[in-house]
Amino acid sequence: MLYRILSGIPKDKYYLIQSCIPHLDEQSESSIFYLQAQYYSLPIEPLLNRPRNFGLARIRKLINLLLQIYVRAKNIADILRQEPETSALVACSGDLVDIPAGYLSCRMLGIPFYAYIFDDYIFQWTGAYRWFAKLIAPFIFKHSDGIIGPNEFICEEYRQRYDVKAVLIRNPYDKVELEKESLIRTLPQQDGTIKIIYTGAIYHANFDCFRNLIQAMKSLHEYSLELHIFTAQTRQQLEEQGVQSEKMFVHSHVPYREILEQQRNADILFLPLAFESPIPEVIRTSAPGKLGEYLASGRPVLAHVPANSFAAYYLNKNQCGLVASINDPSDLKEHILKLINDKIFCNMITQNAHQKAQLDFDPQVSRMRLTDFLSTIRHKDQD
Repeated sequence: MLYRILSGIPKDKYYLIQSCIPHLDEQSESSIFYLQAQYYSLPIEPLLNRPRNFGLARIRKLINLLLQIYVRAKNIADILRQEPETSALVACSGDLVDIPAGYLSCRMLGIPFYAYIFDDYIFQWTGAYRWFAKLIAPFIFKHSDGIIGPNEFICEEYRQRYDVKAVLIRNPYDKVELEKESLIRTLPQQDGTIKIIYTGAIYHANFDCFRNLIQAMKSLHEYSLELHIFTAQTRQQLEEQGVQSEKMFVHSHVPYREILEQQRNADILFLPLAFESPIPEVIRTSAPGKLGEYLASGRPVLAHVPANSFAAYYLNKNQCGLVASINDPSDLKEHILKLINDKIFCNMITQNAHQKAQLDFDPQVSRMRLTDFLSTIRHKDQD
């Protein structure tokens, strides 16, 4: 997502700080998303290995976390000093330490700080990490210069929770792919087989959805249905979670461009978000990274997601996908049947989807919103 936004900005206008510099070679997938700007690599922070006994492990864990934040903040500040023209720092969620370390480094040097919240910083964690994030979040976000979020739900949540300025910048899609003509085709496309395709990770945020899908497919025995999953998980790992079927085909190590082509050749694109999850708050405000890809594909999107989620809100509001919001294989079966039998409906949602992809997921739009937001708040502060 950052690659698509930043790749249109002159490389001398920004630089990147990360834990490690990606290994690049002609065969590497990461080389596709490698920016030409300056990269800085942060060293690994020292950690305490003791004490381990007498119930002191939790204390050691907390000390290590605080130590990581301080050392990483110091290392980031050292990099900022090497770049005296730096006007702001943006720290992304995903790592527990990056946001507090980034904030602390900015306070050390008096530089504006922005947090880019891909997933809710508090609720993406569980256990002691959630407790820690909840403790420090108000202090950080209420004193931040602004929040960046990928959808309306997360932006509004942070505005209400921390009384902070927030800007909506959707997770953009590849510009070249967006400009391809959408080919609306009827189901099934070939051989009478209906291919349901999912691309991405399968984990606690969608296990139950796949179990429902497999049960729904079994009950539709009069149709030739196949589930094709393109993921890093192995078939054995999926079967251990009850995701198994003779009609399920697991594909791994597929190049990114080939995955996009597979999406365009699907009969149905499956978008799942768990109904039974240890992080329901994250599910509600999640902006699936593949949403733009799915909408631009020209294929009907079937979202099996909770009714209160952003994904359900967006697809229903824009009539650009079919939402099955009940945690029940029988209900999911009826939604699959609608996509199979209602050709007019399928054409309508796929046409709407392609239009929304071009309007909402254009990286140029995201880029302009980001640069405008950072410059506007900075100029106000200077005034």
